Parts: sequence; structure tokens; C-alpha cells
Amino acid sequence: MIIAAFNPKGGAGKTTTAVNVATVLARSDKSVLLIDLEADLNASISLGVRPTHASPSIADVLLHHRRPANAIRDVAGVPNLSLITGAPELARMDAHLRHVRQPDQRLADVVKPLSAQFDFVVLDAPSGYSTVARGVPLAADALIVPVRAEYLSLESLAQFLRWYRDQHTAPRTLARIAGILLTMVDYRRQATREIVDIIRLHNRRGVFATEIPPDPRVAEAPSHGVPLVVYSPSSRASVAYGRLTSELLARVQRLRSS
Repeated sequence: MIIAAFNPKGGAGKTTTAVNVATVLARSDKSVLLIDLEADLNASISLGVRPTHASPSIADVLLHHRRPANAIRDVAGVPNLSLITGAPELARMDAHLRHVRQPDQRLADVVKPLSAQFDFVVLDAPSGYSTVARGVPLAADALIVPVRAEYLSLESLAQFLRWYRDQHTAPRTLARIAGILLTMVDYRRQATREIVDIIRLHNRRGVFATEIPPDPRVAEAPSHGVPLVVYSPSSRASVAYGRLTSELLARVQRLRSS
């Protein structure tokens, strides 16, 4: 099963979600591969990989410079979790793939064969609508869509859902949305309840029950090179990511059987 944390809007919590869901799954005796698809390598850094030690990366795989299996590395301190790092070269991937037939399909071509080696493959998707980003729904089986509980995020979510719906007009298989994940949910802010209610009202069955609260430990963990759920397992966000992963597994099971 290939799961992606995917939302074209930046700052929604994709990396934190991908890293911690992957870690919770791995600590539940699942074999997990996390693939960092961002040029700034935030997921890789969050797992202790410095940019100077990030080669070979997913960029090398997408450009056919390395075989996918040769880019996989174990994550120190997290048994059952493996990683393919991101790379700055991902920022130029549109140019590299401009002459490739069906460039949006390149990510699926290299990622899907890896799913046979792992119980779960988790993709940390880039922001925007680049070639790599557009390829994520083609490569994944299910999407987690993190959304901050803020007004501009609400508008961006509506735009994303329209784009996603339009993609279904093409004769190709897209990942199904496992759920919308509300992040940075701070009910001390006056507008938060209204925004949350609007998102839940218009996506009645599509929003995870779990909400991710603001937590200062989220910003601290990457500097230590360990996932939040390892760095501060009893923190509010860590506990929430544990609940989210349980909820995700139940939804994925329903997707598989439907």
C-alpha cells in the first residue's frame, strides 16, 4: 500500500505527517519505506540525514541514474523504517523530464514496484503542481490531505479538491483520498471552530476524526534528527499521530475491500 501526504499548499503539515505516520507504522512491526519528494529534504533531515549525505536520492532514481533498490537506506533508531532521501535536484525535475513521454507517470514507474518489498510506502509530497507533485496521485493508492485550520487553507483545499476531481476525467487510475487531516487546530483562536465546522460540513465522511493540535515539540524534533513520536512520545501531537495512524489503518482496510 502506497500512502502519500499530499496537499499542493505549503505549510500544511505534510512532512510532519509523513514522517510520524511512517514511524508509527514501523514501530507497529510493519515494514515501511518513506520517500522524501522535496527539494529541501525536510523529511530526510527529520530522520537524521544531513544534506551532504543524501546521495543517492529519489532524484537519482527518477533520472534513472540509480536503481530504486540502491537508493534505499535504513533509518537509524527506528527498526523497520527505510528511507529514500530527497534532493535539491528535485527543484529542476520539470526541466529534466520535459522531453520524457508521460513525465507525470515517471514517479509511479519507479515507486509502484517498491510496494512489493514493504507493507507500506509513504510519500512526502512536494507543494505546488510540479511534475513530481502531479505524479503523486498516480503513484499512490491513498492520500492523506493535511489542512491547517485557517481560512486561506480552506480556500486552498477547495481549489485542490476541484483539481483532483478534474483529474478523474482522464483515463487513468488516481489514488483515493483516505481522509482530510486537520492540523494546527488551536481552539483558542476565535475562527478555528468555524473553519473546522465548515471543512467537516462539506466533507462529511472525508475528514479524519483525529485532529493535530499545535505542539512546540513538532518544531524541536527535526533539529535532533528523530521523528516527533520518538523525540517526545507523550507530547500532544505525538499522541494524536498515534491515533491518526490507527484511524488511517482502518480506512485503508475499507479502501482495500471496496
